[in-house]
Amino acid sequence: ITEVLINLIGNAYKFTVKGCIEISARKNDGFIECIIKDSGIGISPKDLTYLFSDFYQIGRWEGHQEKGTGLGLVISKSIIELHNGKIHVESKEGKGTKFVFTLPIAVQGKGETA
Repeated sequence: ITEVLINLIGNAYKFTVKGCIEISARKNDGFIECIIKDSGIGISPKDLTYLFSDFYQIGRWEGHQEKGTGLGLVISKSIIELHNGKIHVESKEGKGTKFVFTLPIAVQGKGETA
């Protein structure tokens, strides 16, 4: 899960030249919901379709930080799903992006939850 957070927060940082990045988590109906929201460049509807595809990259421009491999979101989605969670994205070009992932609260023992 640390890798997921590193990737999502890193992407928010890469694509937010000015503005802010908000990170939050809350308990929601037997799940933990984590939200990483930025006020960056946003993602086009066309790119949203392919966002979790292998080697797919968007929004890179000359001189703006190191280019990645296009695997971060694919790996993040796999990690979340391996933990019986879900991940989705909401975005509008020029308005920012919000990634939300949910994970079930782990049962520690008989009747106990974390």
